[in-house]
Amino acid sequence: MSEKFMIKEIREGLHILKNYKNRWEEFVEVSNKIKSFEFHNIIFVARGSSDNAATWGKYYMESHLKIPVSLCAPSLFTIYKLPPNLKSSLVIAISQSGESDDICEVVRKANEQGALTIGITNNPQGKLAQIAKINIFLNSGAERSVAATKTYLSQLASIYFLTNSMIGGNILEEFDKILNAMEDIQKREEEIKEKVKPYKYMEHCAILGRGFNLSTALETALKLKETSYIIAQAYSSADFMHGPLALASEGFPVFFFVPKGESMEHSLEVLGTLKEKRSDIFIFTNESELIKEYEGIYIDCDVPEYVTPIPFIYPAQIFAYYLAEIKGRDPDNPRNIRKITITR
Repeated sequence: MSEKFMIKEIREGLHILKNYKNRWEEFVEVSNKIKSFEFHNIIFVARGSSDNAATWGKYYMESHLKIPVSLCAPSLFTIYKLPPNLKSSLVIAISQSGESDDICEVVRKANEQGALTIGITNNPQGKLAQIAKINIFLNSGAERSVAATKTYLSQLASIYFLTNSMIGGNILEEFDKILNAMEDIQKREEEIKEKVKPYKYMEHCAILGRGFNLSTALETALKLKETSYIIAQAYSSADFMHGPLALASEGFPVFFFVPKGESMEHSLEVLGTLKEKRSDIFIFTNESELIKEYEGIYIDCDVPEYVTPIPFIYPAQIFAYYLAEIKGRDPDNPRNIRKITITR
């Protein structure tokens, strides 16, 4: 049986990210154009996986640029015809296909209102690329699997490079650590495949991440939904400790992204509670001591917590692929959905 495009594209993701090391000057050029525009806030507009990348972008850009960053509500521009005033805003639209009508409508309206618009897309010929004032292309090549993997990684890398070019950050050493960790994960594909086996009959689960890794939880949940048809619900681990904690019963699967860093103390409290409830805990972590206590996947990457969503999503993508495979699903062609979703 020939390999699916999804796993091929997950592997390609590493090579695409490596190419970003040669694109620094391109991002400096973009940031110089941005600096000539006086803006007071940043608005992301996206759908699906791109929206999950934007969720990390909100946390990352807001923390590094020290200005408010928010996620746009495209429906206000399309079906409700009640758009906010985006004048003096930097509007960043993220779309793999660059064809979603509602995303493009926000960009059109933002241009009319005097905003500076940036399109982050994998399609240089798409509608978004034609109307955005500045474009950043993912250069990921055609993505044939419906489940976005390599383009999600390149969206994160684009936000990472754009942010640091705007503040003059020196990130290449840090980025090398991320790439090395991903290379290590790729070599451990068989290990991840084995760890998937106990979840063959899983039908529902919770996926947790705090702060910067809320985006990782959201994207992982989406991958499990679209490739294995699992009812996977993502939560901030802080929110989970409120009403959703009622889910934490014996044997209930909980996947948890637990990076070293500022959120660790909180994560340990959550893990303790889940252990008490005898939930089935599976962690993704770069804390070597923690992986001795809990089942999961170790990511060998000593970087600040705020960039862990880039290496952490990589083993989660591989996990999602092999879970779909063991369940007999076709991740390249999941039921009811297609690669390009036109949302109006």
